[in-house]
Amino acid sequence: MASKDVAAILAKEFVIVKLDWDRMPDAKDLVKPSDGKNPGLPWFVFMDGDGKPLIDSIAPKTGNLGFPAKAEEYAYFKTMLDKVKRHLTDDDIAKLIASLEAANKTT
Repeated sequence: MASKDVAAILAKEFVIVKLDWDRMPDAKDLVKPSDGKNPGLPWFVFMDGDGKPLIDSIAPKTGNLGFPAKAEEYAYFKTMLDKVKRHLTDDDIAKLIASLEAANKTT
């Protein structure tokens, strides 16, 4: 998200809100993971304009993907983006996935 290229793509579709579950009172009450469990961090959710969760980072088969780092996690992240996109293009999504792959090669 910090990369200018990635931030510009994400800004086409999303308003990013960061919650600090340790320092923000009641932050955990604002959104609930789809499986009802504490997913660990990072965890994220895509919501509509009314704050209704549309899909979160809890993949049905593998659990919380956190920061996607493997092929099946990239695939689920793509599923998430495909579900909520209105302004993102397929090329935008491919660039986001490529940025994750590149970030994981450097760590």
